[in-house]
Formats: sequence, C-alpha cells, structure tokens
Amino acid sequence: MVSLGVLQVANYLIPFLVLPIVSRILGASLFGSVSYAQNIVTYLTLLVNFGFEFSATRQIALAGDDRQQKDRIFWAVITVKILLLVLSFVILGLLPLCIERVACDPRLYIYTALTNIGLVMFPTWYLQGEQQMDKMAWANFFTKLLGAILVLLLVRKASDYRMYPLLLSVASIIIGFGALVYVIRHFHIGRFQCTFSSLREVIIPAAPIFLNNLFGSLYTTINLTLLGVFAADDVMGCFSAAQRLILALNMVIVLPISTAVYPEISRRFVQSKTNGIRFLKRVILYAGLSAAVVSALVYVTAPYAIRIIYGAGYAPAVEILRWLAPLPLLVMTATLLTVQGLYGLGLQRWAPWVGLTLATLCISLNLILLPRLGAQAVCISWTVAEVMECVLVGLILIVKGRSQTA
Repeated sequence: MVSLGVLQVANYLIPFLVLPIVSRILGASLFGSVSYAQNIVTYLTLLVNFGFEFSATRQIALAGDDRQQKDRIFWAVITVKILLLVLSFVILGLLPLCIERVACDPRLYIYTALTNIGLVMFPTWYLQGEQQMDKMAWANFFTKLLGAILVLLLVRKASDYRMYPLLLSVASIIIGFGALVYVIRHFHIGRFQCTFSSLREVIIPAAPIFLNNLFGSLYTTINLTLLGVFAADDVMGCFSAAQRLILALNMVIVLPISTAVYPEISRRFVQSKTNGIRFLKRVILYAGLSAAVVSALVYVTAPYAIRIIYGAGYAPAVEILRWLAPLPLLVMTATLLTVQGLYGLGLQRWAPWVGLTLATLCISLNLILLPRLGAQAVCISWTVAEVMECVLVGLILIVKGRSQTA
C-alpha cells in the first residue's frame, strides 16, 4: 500500500505540474471543451474495461499456480477487450448524430478515444492478480511522464487544444504495448488460445461489475455530461478544474488501498467469511480516518489550490471545490464497502441494483436542480449519491454477510 501510495502521488503530481500550464494556455472555455470530450470517452472506457479490473483480477489471484488456467483467462480477457474496443469506436462514430458538441468537433473526440487502445493492451488486471502492483504503478507513472513531456513540448497555443488529448493517447498506447510484451514474456504466457467456454468464463463474472461501474459512472461522470447541456464551456471548465482535483485525490488515497487489499481480502473471504469481514472493518476504519483528514484539508485550502494550479481565470472553481470536499471520505468508504465487501464476498450480483438506484437518484436530482443551481446542483447530487451508496451497500453486507457467516 505504501509503495503504491508513493507512486500514485508521483503519478498525479506529474499531470498537476502540466495542468497549470495547459489550463492557462487553453483558457477555461477550451479547457471545458477538452474536459467534455474526455468525459464522453469515459463511457467508452468503461465499456472496454468491462469490469475485468476486478473480476479477472480475482480469477488470476485464485488460479494460484495453475498456468493453463491463467493462460486461458489471459487470452479470453484480451479477446473480449479487443471486441469491445471495436464496438466502442462504432459507438463513437454514431455519436455525432446524437450529440451536437461531438458533431462540431469530431477529431477532438477521436483523438481522446485513442487512449482506449493503450488500455486494452495494458493488462492491469493480470498484474493485480499476480500482486505485482508495483510494476503496474511504475508503468502508469511512465505513461503520465511520457504524456507530460509530449504535451509540454508540443502544446504551445490555444489552437493546439486537440493535440493535448492526442499526445496523452499516444503515451498510453506506447506504454500499454510495452506492458503487454512484458507480461507475456515475464509470466511465460502460452500461445493464443480462445474458446467460447473461456470467453463465457470471463464475461459472466465481469458483467454485473461492468453494470455497476456503468451505473456508478452515471452519478460521477454524468455530472459533467448533464452540466454541458445547461451550462457554457467556461462553467464546464471551472467545474472540471475542481472535479479533477477531487478525482486525483481519490486516486491517490483510494486506489492504492483498494488495489493492494483486493487480492488479499478475496482470499480471506474464501478461507473464512468472519475473518474477511473483520479485516474489512479494520481497513475501513483506518482508511476512513486518513480520508477524513484529506476532506478537511480540501475545504480549507480550496482558494489557494485553485489559484496556484489553475490561475485567477478559474476563481468560480473555489466554491465548487468546497462543495466537493466531503467526497474523498465518502468515496473511500463507498469503494471499500462495494469493491472489498460486495465483490470480496461474491455478492456482486447486488452491485448493479445499487448502481441503478444511485444513478436514477443522481440523474433525477441533477435534472431538478441544475436549471436553478447550476454547478452546485452537480456537487449536491454527487455527494448525496455517495452517501446513499454507503448506506445501501452497508445494509446489504449486514443482512447477507450475517447469513453467510451463520
């Protein structure tokens, strides 16, 4: 956890060293346009990942020393992700017919979506299952570093705004290809083998996780999507500025803990449900305390963070960031309960229902409040959804967890 945490700090410090330069070059309006493109592509990324970062990780971890089983899982997941990648570009090709913003600048969205090629090649799920998270984190680090260097060298003026996501995509593809070659050689992955039964073996456990991730994105990602319907580009730029800070903090404090604990807690739940739940409670307690400190610091330092990172042109983002300050604590708690609790106990079939409930709540609140409150409405709906996730998943774990340990 500590090694991942240190690397994640570096992982997100690099973009933040670039962000003050890029945000000032582009200005709030063009920064909002690029952020909206990245927001739309996030849905395609969810499709391509398809929940394998959890389901396939668990399958690799539980396969132990069974090389044939691991090889079968590896090639099946890679095959499904390639098929989903093709489907994602088909969907992207149809979006200009539905969304005017995409039709006005299709190249921006294509350049942004190319990053998914790198994500398909990068077998994060395999490295997690083998508990080689340090190598995964270093690869992510070099992806960000390469992208940052390319951006600093080539993005010089506002008209280069399309170049910004394109260069990040190029970096993702280069590192993704390198990671794929490394995993195949280092872990001695056998020759390509893929059957209908092996595809079915990886798709079925991933499907409910994918649905939950999709529904979950509807109360995080869809905030900016809906804001784009009611607000101008500069407002989207300010909201995106605050949102990026929160998301980066979540990744720095939540991802290392969640990634490192997941394989271990999966094994503990398989060995003993009681010990698994006891371990989960300890993780939530200590991780929650650290996240609460981060949330308090975000609220206090919001004016300084926005001014230093983005500049005076993003002043409205200060209030937005303060509205979002509770999220590090809420996201930490919700992630541990859902990923470590539901998935670890094999209760992922409940996850899509939780996600659907939260998505419906979040979209409804946005549609009611956005015309009146603007960006504040998005902050309120996101916060309420995270609170409800903690409540709903906690109730499921209490009821189902007791029945499993009885």
